[in-house]
Amino acid sequence: ALKKAPHPNAAKVYVNWLLSREGQEVFSNAMGQPTRRLDVDTAWTKQFGHIAAKDVLTPKRFFELENQSEEVIKTVRIPATALARKLL
Repeated sequence: ALKKAPHPNAAKVYVNWLLSREGQEVFSNAMGQPTRRLDVDTAWTKQFGHIAAKDVLTPKRFFELENQSEEVIKTVRIPATALARKLL
């Protein structure tokens, strides 16, 4: 995607904007789903039945819930990392 984009720099600029505070506000509002960015308000998404994890999940609880099993690493993280490297 980004590696083979017709205008690679434009693709990078777009991704940088999309992941920025402004981009996440626009995307979150358009999709009706909360973002994980801490500097973007997500309280409004409760009316749509979405509660942002960042609003209720503490770092301690996150690490308690995070699954570090070998199965997750093999079936989720390794393929996701490979896909990210391919796209970026």
